[in-house]
Amino acid sequence: MTKVLILRARDKIKPIQVRGIDIVQIPVIYTVPNEEAINTISLAGVDYVIVMSSMVVKYLGDKLKTELGDNTRLIGVGPATCEAIRRLGLNCEMPSEYSSYGVVEHMRNVKGGKVVILRSSKGSDYVRTELSRLGFNVNEYGVYDVMVDPIASRIACGLVDFVDFVVFMSPMTYEAVSNCARDALGNRVVVAIGRTTAMRLLRDGIRALAPHEYTQDGVLGLINQLTTSSESPD
Repeated sequence: MTKVLILRARDKIKPIQVRGIDIVQIPVIYTVPNEEAINTISLAGVDYVIVMSSMVVKYLGDKLKTELGDNTRLIGVGPATCEAIRRLGLNCEMPSEYSSYGVVEHMRNVKGGKVVILRSSKGSDYVRTELSRLGFNVNEYGVYDVMVDPIASRIACGLVDFVDFVVFMSPMTYEAVSNCARDALGNRVVVAIGRTTAMRLLRDGIRALAPHEYTQDGVLGLINQLTTSSESPD
C-alpha cells in the first residue's frame, strides 16, 4: 500500500480516506491570532478585501460580516477560503489559479481602488508589492502568527524514511521540518500544494511536484494518478 505523509496546520487536520493509500497527517504548525494587528484593521471604505487563508476568516469573521461596505468585493485565494467566507453569508470571488500569483492576475482585470490584504504574519509580500505596482492603494495585515510545533515536527522527520510521498501544504510546513528532513526528502517523491510552496522547496534543491489544482483534492488526485500509472503493466 502506498504511504503518504501530509504535513499541515493543526486546524486543518480532518480524516482522509483514499482507497489503496495509507495517509498520515502530522500537524507541524499551528496558528495564534495577532490581536494587536486585528485591533487596528479597518475595512471601512475599502474597495477590495483579499483573504489569503481560511484562517483569516476564523479570526476575523465578525469584522467581515459587520464592516464591509455594500460594494466591497471579497477575493479568496482558493475554494477553502471562499467556502469559509460564504458560510458568513458573503459573496466571494476566486482567481483561476489558487495562489498569490493567481490573486495578482485576478486583480489585473479590475479597476483600481483601495485594497486590504489579510494574511498570516509570515506570508509572502508578493501580492502587496505587485498590487502597489499596479497602482492600487494597498494596506496589508498579518492577522495571525504561524508557530512550529517542535514535537510534531520531530515525529514528522522520523516518518519521512518510511513513506513513499511527502506532501507540504504550505511553505511553513516545510520550514518546520527543513533542518531535520531536508536530506531524507531527496529519496522521496515530494508534493507541494502549489507554486509558492514548490518554489520554497526548490530554494533548498528539492524538486517538488504540484497538482494542476492547488487544493487537497488536487494533491490526492495527483498521488493517485502517479500510483496508478506506476502499477500499470507496460
